[in-house]
Amino acid sequence: MSQELSDLAEAIIAYQKKYDKTDGEMAFGSRISVERFHAIKTGELDPTSDEQSSLKSYISTKP
Repeated sequence: MSQELSDLAEAIIAYQKKYDKTDGEMAFGSRISVERFHAIKTGELDPTSDEQSSLKSYISTKP
């Protein structure tokens, strides 16, 4: 797992805790399948650059 991915996973988890978002809500909002989202969050899968951009964009906005 790269450091950037670790930072992304931490940002995802912090956002989910702060705004009480489920994996499903996060996946839908960032247009990533729930399975891929969960694998990215747990570090089992490296996100594509598009997925990284989508997740970072989603996290940077407030619900």
